[in-house]
Amino acid sequence: MTDSIICTLGQYDIPIIQMQPPFKVDLLDSNIAVFGASMNGKTNFLRLLINILHKIRNEKNEQIFILDFGGALSAYEKAPLISAYFDNSNEEYVKRTFKILESILSDNTKKLDGKIFRNCEEDKRPIHTTFIIDNLNAFIDEDRYYSYQEKFGRLCREGSSKGISIVFTATDTKGILSYLLSFKQKIALNLPIDKYTDIFNMKVEAAGNIPGRGYANVTVQPEGVTGTFQMNNPYEVQCFLAEDIEDMDSKFVFNLNRKYENVENAALNEYEEKYLKHVATRYKTFPQELKRVDYEQLKELDSNSIKGIEVGLDYVKCEPVAIDLDNSRVVAIYGKKEFGKTNLLCTLLEGISKELPRAKYIFFDDGRKQLTPFYEYYSKNGFRCEVINQFKEIDLKYEAGEYGEAGFLKKKLSPIQQFYLKIHEEYMDLSDNYLDILEGIYGRINDDQFPKSRNSANSEPTVFIIQSKSIYINSKINSEFIHYLLPELLDVAEDRNFIFIFTDVKKITDVEVNSIFNSSLKSIFVLDNIAEFASERGSKTVFGDMDIKSLKEDYAKCELGDGYYYDVEADSLKKIKFIKNDWEDVRYE
Repeated sequence: MTDSIICTLGQYDIPIIQMQPPFKVDLLDSNIAVFGASMNGKTNFLRLLINILHKIRNEKNEQIFILDFGGALSAYEKAPLISAYFDNSNEEYVKRTFKILESILSDNTKKLDGKIFRNCEEDKRPIHTTFIIDNLNAFIDEDRYYSYQEKFGRLCREGSSKGISIVFTATDTKGILSYLLSFKQKIALNLPIDKYTDIFNMKVEAAGNIPGRGYANVTVQPEGVTGTFQMNNPYEVQCFLAEDIEDMDSKFVFNLNRKYENVENAALNEYEEKYLKHVATRYKTFPQELKRVDYEQLKELDSNSIKGIEVGLDYVKCEPVAIDLDNSRVVAIYGKKEFGKTNLLCTLLEGISKELPRAKYIFFDDGRKQLTPFYEYYSKNGFRCEVINQFKEIDLKYEAGEYGEAGFLKKKLSPIQQFYLKIHEEYMDLSDNYLDILEGIYGRINDDQFPKSRNSANSEPTVFIIQSKSIYINSKINSEFIHYLLPELLDVAEDRNFIFIFTDVKKITDVEVNSIFNSSLKSIFVLDNIAEFASERGSKTVFGDMDIKSLKEDYAKCELGDGYYYDVEADSLKKIKFIKNDWEDVRYE
């Protein structure tokens, strides 16, 4: 069995046989390269091809991927056979496209089991994929896409026999000629004569400055030909004019709506499907800022099926990323300045306040006082909150003991001392194993005079939000929280419902303290380019064993609002677009 996908795209003029046969291309036999000067029909050719595929194929046997570097194909983003439409505004989408297509190539190779796609039985054949790049020169010329050029070359060489057809447009042959060995069908629209020679390896005459007019070699034998001619030689061609997919009154749009069952519902939002029949998988794009309303419309799953606090959407599957507080008692946030750490904290606390409405919040800040707006907001809205962010004079009460009377003293305590005092008073008795900490707070009194802790196994949930740089400093009083207290608090965290959020993790120079901190982490956010972060700080974080080269290949650089979520237990790293909160509105209301 031999199959074909014949697309009639225009009309040849072949003087040697005195005929003007239809210009046809078989996508199962030929990749297509389209060259042309600006405004001479390249984009029209792509629109024409996409329209024809919608006419002769359907959602069960065809899917189309578009990388639109020219910016003129956006009208097709929601067309029924478009599985992915991406422009070049976000490198991650370019990387995703090649990652998806490489996966399709691998899967198709396994399914075909050594057979050529066009020769395989129809019921055993995977869905055909057409991959379109408009303006390949922009792809070739940008340094950030250099690593994908080898992947593109492999798709060009191997895709055709595995059910992936490649179509590109370009204004110039610079940097592209090496790919043409994999392109049987070549089209050139209104180019200088020397460029025709580069493309077809032979001279032709000027075609004239008419949009859609140019040269194309013949790759499909014309019907009814009585004379002989060289099949692969270039002949003058005129491409048809594509119908406008946005013209609601056109015959093409009428038939498209009927074939794919247009919903025709004015109430549909911009993310909902407009056709009942469409490709099985749609790879969506995110707005520059993923606001809550966008998130709710884009996510694939119902909120009732999601466990935990939803923070954003993962780039690959557009699925919600959520933190399960029952299994993630320690959350760490790493990131660049002004890259979204405050926004993420806002999302986390908003989710916690809904899941644990009776929780108490301890904000341990430093001189930056960046947690003060959170403290003020949650205090004003009825939540129990305390903030520790500056030196403060405290009235300390000590108890009567065997060698001394009860009494009071007034002492100015540092933020870290206040933090330890709070832990002792309400959460863990420090008089058992940490007398040196209490002595630093109370001074020299007898051991039995230190006040007893009021900690209770029945206390309400507590969320510790820790932004102070002091706990990462390599000094005894500062490092003791991570080194000794945190592990003990985590031992009872599940029973006592403790949650720790380290909002701006700094470098820890003490090797042992750093190791203890890393081992305590369950959920980690990185608001930075992951390969650069792992390269610079990897040995000091849980990312130390990750391969930098693989990270560079797998993930593009972050746009503002992007970041990574690493589930330590599952060893799962996901790039995500975070939900954008109206934090300024919260902050100043």
